[in-house]
Parts: sequence; C-alpha cells; structure tokens
Amino acid sequence: MEPSPEEISDPFSEDITNEIVGRLPVKSFLRCRSLCRAMRDLPHNPAFVQKHLQFSSQRNPNLILTDSICRDKGNNLNTLYFVHNEETPNRYSCHKVNLEKPKFQEFRVVGSCNGLICLVHPTKRYEIYICNPCTGEHIKIPPPVSMEDRPGDIVVGFGVVPMTNKYKVLAIVNFPLHYDFNPFYEKVFVHTLGDAGWRFKDNTSVLSLGHSVCKAFVNGALHWVGGSREIVSFDMDTEEFDVVPRPQLELGRGSFSLRAFKGKLLILNTSFADRIEIWIMRDYPVVESWTHIFTIKEQIGRNIRDVEIVCFLEDWEVLMVYDHRALLRYDLQMASLSELIDIDGLPKRFDAVTHVASLVSPLLTRDGEM
Repeated sequence: MEPSPEEISDPFSEDITNEIVGRLPVKSFLRCRSLCRAMRDLPHNPAFVQKHLQFSSQRNPNLILTDSICRDKGNNLNTLYFVHNEETPNRYSCHKVNLEKPKFQEFRVVGSCNGLICLVHPTKRYEIYICNPCTGEHIKIPPPVSMEDRPGDIVVGFGVVPMTNKYKVLAIVNFPLHYDFNPFYEKVFVHTLGDAGWRFKDNTSVLSLGHSVCKAFVNGALHWVGGSREIVSFDMDTEEFDVVPRPQLELGRGSFSLRAFKGKLLILNTSFADRIEIWIMRDYPVVESWTHIFTIKEQIGRNIRDVEIVCFLEDWEVLMVYDHRALLRYDLQMASLSELIDIDGLPKRFDAVTHVASLVSPLLTRDGEM
C-alpha cells in the first residue's frame, strides 16, 4: 500500500521547504498543495504568504483582463481572464478565472494590490468585493453610506499599509446639491479589511478630489488626478490627503494619467494627438526630481489616442492595450513595437490592469491574519 500524502515525510527542514515552494508560481503551488499536509497549511501562514508575495513581486507583472458580453434584456456578463507572464520574451498564457458567485456576473476592476483585486458593480456602484482570482477567495464589503441618503457617484481605491499589511478600501462619495454654484459635495470613507464598517474622513485639506481612477500606488499612498488636474495622494497608513507637485506639463485642454514602476511615480502626458510623454519622479515627493524620460510617438503604427499603457516591465518595456482588442509590447529605448498574437484564449475585446499573482487572502483580520 502506498503511503498517504500525510505520511510522506519532508526530507528538508521547514525553512528550506518554505524557501523552495515560496518561489513557485501560484498555479504551480496550488497544484502541489495535495502532496502533504504542511503545504496545505502554508497559505494560512502569514510569514510564508509574505515571502511568496516577495518572490512574485520580483517577476514581471501579470495582467487581469475583463471583457463584457451583452445578454438578454440588456444585461452584461463580465468575465475575468488571468494573463500569465511566462518569463520568456513575448510569451504569455491566458486563462479564464472562474468566479462562482452569481453576484460577480457584472463588475469592473478598480484596483489590484498584492494579488487582491477590488471589484465594483458598474450600475449598483455600492456593491464592492475584494477577491483573489487565483485562490477564488472573496468577501463583500458593506456599502459606505445608506442608499436612503441618495448618494451620487462613487470613486473607489484599494491599497495596503506596507508596514502592517492592513488592506484598505477608499471611497469618495458625491452627494448632489441643489445649488448651481456647487452641484455636489464630497464625503470620504475608509474601510479596513477585517473591520465591520467604514470610517468617515474629513476632506478639508483637498478641495476637489476628482473622479479619475486610482491607478498608482507609490510610497504607501494611492495617487490619482484631482479635479483641478493636480496629483492627489491618500496615505494608507495616516489616512491623510496631500497634493504631490507635478512638473510643468504642456497640457492645453488635455490631461494626464499616473502609473507606478519600481516604487516610482510616473506621469503619462496624453495631451497630444501624436505622442505620449512619460515623466518619472526620481525622488518622491521632490518636484525638482521630475524628469522627462521617454516619448512614444505616432510612428508606432497605431492611433496614439487608442493606446492605453497598462504597466512597465524590466528594461524599460511597456505593455499596452490597443483599441481594447490587442496587447502590444513596446521597447522604449529601441522604439520598437511587437504585438502579442500567440495567446490562446484571449478575448476579442477587453480592458486590462496589472496584477501580481499571490496567496494573499481577503479573509483578513485587522492584524493581517486569517
């Protein structure tokens, strides 16, 4: 009789075993969990989960894609796809993510942090979920306000306190007013995973938070473009707002968006019809450290207005989505472009966010433990 997985002894010490399996991609680790009881318990060990996350974060980022299929009666069905970077140039694999709960049938991804993604219903905007698409674990976040208060638009951000591993959701809620000179006022709420409810935050330091999505998590803070085209930050630890100085950009009637790369804040100046300028803040938050480093020009053979830069890879390459239907890889230093065409299972039309595959669970207490 062959021994059961529980009877198989580990020839290595626990530290060596954790060091080895901690380097496995999430998909490989999940397949190996049935080998022994110790491996099955590892996702419940916060120290191991952090070690695995550390190794995963050192790899080139993966992508989470969402597509939308119109069903009967005008309803939409969203599907998640996980695009895995195979650590080989221009080689990726695409797999559909199975979300079992019916309430996930319609959503949009508003944030990705350490393997957890924040999902918001596009019409019932106060339905918020935190999900790990690799493990399938998820939680529903209670709405920050009562629907009886007739709230308006909501902007949601998601991030983590690096020193404590506390994950937080930021909600900026607009309440309409009946005055022409001030059509709405904003309220800010913060929810920590593991808490029962939300905390109200005063917004006296920033006059207009704007409605753009929080796409840059740098220096322990969420960043987005405010209503007056300034860079607004929200520190996830102190829960304080601030304005980060931006360089003198040629904007005209256009605007810019934000990204992060290796802990640095980046500006994508999309004000021009024929190019995208890329700026980097080398010394956060010193305004003099802003440096214009690259320009992506119309000569890439695509309409620059239809290009969305998703993330930055090693050696100053970027992944871009063109017209919601193609993945492009662009070498900023060589000004060379290639389309990722041999990806089986890629949907016909999609949106993309950068993602690090991890074992982090959304079922967290305030202390970061399950």
